[in-house]
Amino acid sequence: MLSRRKFLKVSVTGAAIAGAGGLSACVSAVRGGKTSKVLALYQDTPNRGRRCAGCTYFRQPNGCEIVAGEISPNGWCRFHEARAA
Repeated sequence: MLSRRKFLKVSVTGAAIAGAGGLSACVSAVRGGKTSKVLALYQDTPNRGRRCAGCTYFRQPNGCEIVAGEISPNGWCRFHEARAA
């Protein structure tokens, strides 16, 4: 018979392991090289005036140090970091 205490303990432990696994996958994707456009929340349009061409990670003509694939200079992603003036 499974007690409520045992059930809750197993459920919480399982949820913690699943959450840690998902988080580590995101972190390792960013640290290990390039991450997908989906994980980066990449879009081909600027966000509040911020765009890839003004980002530290953008590489001419259409590349990025963090996001995989072809990047538009007018695009934006959640890793945007404005270049120092």
